[in-house]
Amino acid sequence: MHLAIIIRAAETGWFDAGPLSVSVTVAVLAGLLSLTALLALLILRMAFLQRQKLAQAEQALHQQATAMQAMLDAIPFPILIKDTTSTYRALNTACDRRLGIATAQAIGQTSLGLDTHRWLPLADGTPVMQRLHQLGLDALRDDKVQRCELDYLSADGQQRTGLFLESPTHAANGALTGTAGVLLDITEYRQIELQARATEQSLRDITRRIPVVVFAVRRGNDRLQRLAFIAGNLHALFGLETSDLVETGDVLRDWPFHDRVHAEDAPALRRQLQHARRHMRTSTLDFRAYGADGLRWIHLVMGARRLPDHGVEWIGYFIDTTSINAHNEALVAARDAAERASKAKADFLATMSHEIRTPMNGVIGMLELLGRTPLDSEQHELVHAVEDSAGVLMQVLNDVLDFSKLEAGNLRLDDAPFDLRTLVDNVVGMMTGSMHKKGLQIDVGADAALAGKLLGDSVRIRQILLNLLNNASKFTERGGVAVSLRVVGDDGHFQRLRLSVTDTGIGIAADKQANLFTPFSQAESWTTRRYGGTGLGLAICRHLVQLMDGSIELSSRLGEGTKVVIELRLPIAQRDIEQATEFAGRHAIVRLKAIDTANALAAHLTALGFTVEQIPPEQPMRRGIAANVLFIDPDDSQSAGLIAAQAILVDTQAGSPSGHLDDERIWLNANPLKWQAVVRVCLQALRPLSAATHDRLPATAIDAVANIAAPAPKTGRILVAEDHPISQSLIRRQLDLLGWSCDVVADGRAAYDALCAGEYAMLMTDCHMPLMNGYELAKAWRLHESEGRRHTRLPIIAMTANALDGEIERCREAGMDDHLSKPVQLRQLEEKILSWMPRATTDPATAPNHDDVFAEPGMQEMRAEMLRMLVQTGDTDLRKLEQAVADGDSRQATQALHRLLGALQLFTADRVIADGRAWLERLSSDDAAQALREMPAYLKNLRNVLVRLAQETTAS
Repeated sequence: MHLAIIIRAAETGWFDAGPLSVSVTVAVLAGLLSLTALLALLILRMAFLQRQKLAQAEQALHQQATAMQAMLDAIPFPILIKDTTSTYRALNTACDRRLGIATAQAIGQTSLGLDTHRWLPLADGTPVMQRLHQLGLDALRDDKVQRCELDYLSADGQQRTGLFLESPTHAANGALTGTAGVLLDITEYRQIELQARATEQSLRDITRRIPVVVFAVRRGNDRLQRLAFIAGNLHALFGLETSDLVETGDVLRDWPFHDRVHAEDAPALRRQLQHARRHMRTSTLDFRAYGADGLRWIHLVMGARRLPDHGVEWIGYFIDTTSINAHNEALVAARDAAERASKAKADFLATMSHEIRTPMNGVIGMLELLGRTPLDSEQHELVHAVEDSAGVLMQVLNDVLDFSKLEAGNLRLDDAPFDLRTLVDNVVGMMTGSMHKKGLQIDVGADAALAGKLLGDSVRIRQILLNLLNNASKFTERGGVAVSLRVVGDDGHFQRLRLSVTDTGIGIAADKQANLFTPFSQAESWTTRRYGGTGLGLAICRHLVQLMDGSIELSSRLGEGTKVVIELRLPIAQRDIEQATEFAGRHAIVRLKAIDTANALAAHLTALGFTVEQIPPEQPMRRGIAANVLFIDPDDSQSAGLIAAQAILVDTQAGSPSGHLDDERIWLNANPLKWQAVVRVCLQALRPLSAATHDRLPATAIDAVANIAAPAPKTGRILVAEDHPISQSLIRRQLDLLGWSCDVVADGRAAYDALCAGEYAMLMTDCHMPLMNGYELAKAWRLHESEGRRHTRLPIIAMTANALDGEIERCREAGMDDHLSKPVQLRQLEEKILSWMPRATTDPATAPNHDDVFAEPGMQEMRAEMLRMLVQTGDTDLRKLEQAVADGDSRQATQALHRLLGALQLFTADRVIADGRAWLERLSSDDAAQALREMPAYLKNLRNVLVRLAQETTAS
């Protein structure tokens, strides 16, 4: 353009100015050209910058789009973005993965232009793509979220259910820009919903068929109670329909049951419902309601829970329990009948126990008295035969009663501390005589780790062991019986014990062993005929062991023998063993041929505190060996000379004694090996013998002195209330034999009158008597005492033939102090009287003058004869006393000392008599254990008195 102007100027003569004008023109042209070039460069620069910005914007936009697509692809659900024309603008990869819709195929297309892909047809026949297109249009038109459920096939061909949500999108200024759709997989939720609906329908179907109504009531923020759910046969239970329970809609009536609840039960139901509204606890109620078929019993169970929106929901059910209530009433009637039958059975057992034991009391008691009268050998044999038969009958009776108590669950355990070693000794001792008569060997062993005292029912454990030993002895003709006691567990507080009894008897066939613990069952029918028995022993043992939470097992081989193993877990009452101080730190050597006897003896010695060394006889003793005691076989004549130790000869012959014999040797009987015998011979071996002991007296085992020297009369008079004539005669004779004076009356009324009229030191009463029984008598007399009419409490001893549990408690509740079980025997009777009767104090001024006892003419010869008999029996009695002291047996010591003093007081007024009475007092008191430990010095004085009397017989 500039060039055209210049040409036009030239044509017009603008350059006609001459040479100068030409130069100016050229300069102007050059400037114009430069300016044009600059402008061109500026334009080019601007275009470059604009292009660069555009590229950056495009790059940023691409990055933003890529990031947006990445975010869309990160979402696991299909996302579909449309514009305002419902054209697809973006899709994520989940669309292709789940629905098979490729992004490239969909972009720029509407739903109508796409294939159905994996969409499944709608139930109403509408094409899926049309439904999706319309959904987007509706979202744009209504400017709100649209939703619908669609079914589709997953990549693995499984049908899935999705919830499609399409929401309108807006620009910053609020203008619509399109829609965004998302497909959520709700297949699991729909399955759960379908299951819930199926469960609900099943519940409805079930409740229609059974007499139950299930309900749910909700209370929201409006405080209205709404019936959320109910299923069941409401008409059958209450004669109502669901509409009868609500007012409007689902709002529950305040009292929805109308007049269908029984008038007597309606207040309780109202209170229950009010209580449930206030407390979030489960509640139950039984009430009566009028159903379609009349009055029914209904059981209500209802519980409450808090809802997330702070509302409350009560869920519960009503169930028709009419038939159950009728059944329960029948059960109650049956239970009452069973209880009456059980009481009748218990009464029958009590009556039978009383009726059988009462004559047995007379039989056994009279036999005992008869045995103390002068009899020839044949008569003694007959008396013992009758006593054995009576004992068997009593055992049968006791077994039947014990089994009845166990079967009825009335037998209770009485736990107390006891020494298990001593218990085993005593039980084995009871069976020793009968086993030795059959020529059986008896082996006894106890673990050295066994605690000194355990806590348990020693009476029942003794009964178990006695039953097992009785069976072993009964069915064993040759060989022997072994008792083993082992500790198999110890946690510091309890010991687990394994007690086994093994015999070499006839054995039991394998197919018969399962029935042995069945009541009234024995292995073979012929064993009952040959050996006798009720078949209750093992059944009782099993019940008792189970009561103690233990176990019992039996193993046997026919023709070889039987082994019964019992395991018990008992508390430890005292771990240490009460042993003499002489044993601490002492050393013992056991040198015996019999390995089992040596092991059992070593265990006893270890428990006593000895250090023990076992050296077999075939092994020579090492040079310089030392010990305190040496246990050897009787035929071992060399070992005792090889060591400076007190030798003790261990004899396995049946019936051999333990202790000192006339040749001053110490013997230990190992058939059976008793714990108490081991203690006694160890004490004798470690304590030096007194000089008087060497002058041994003949020991003739006769009771002549005891029969001639009657016991000194006791102070106080005993009143006996007994209605049975034979029992009256028996108790009168027994008390007379024991030296007590008594009065006997035939009923409780007469006994009460006698107590009111006279002074008695003790009342012994039968429990079942006419006019006033023993319980009523005891209660009446205790009331008499409480009214201040008596200043001292009268000891009352019950004599009962009822062996059932509960009898002792009943006696004590009536005010009785103790009891004696019939048949009453002399030893038991004397023990009870000595434990309750006040003793007379010995006054030297009133003590009998023994010099005058034989002062009458012709009495000197009788005195000499009786003195010789005393010398013959006194040493034996003293040995028994020494053994009882060594064993720590205060009862045996009391009886032995009482017997010895009764004879000595006829011949001497030595202080040993008065001291002896004082010792009797201590032995019968709580200080008995200490008295036994202090008694050896007094025994030495007794020995000196006997030696002096023996010298007197020699001089005469």
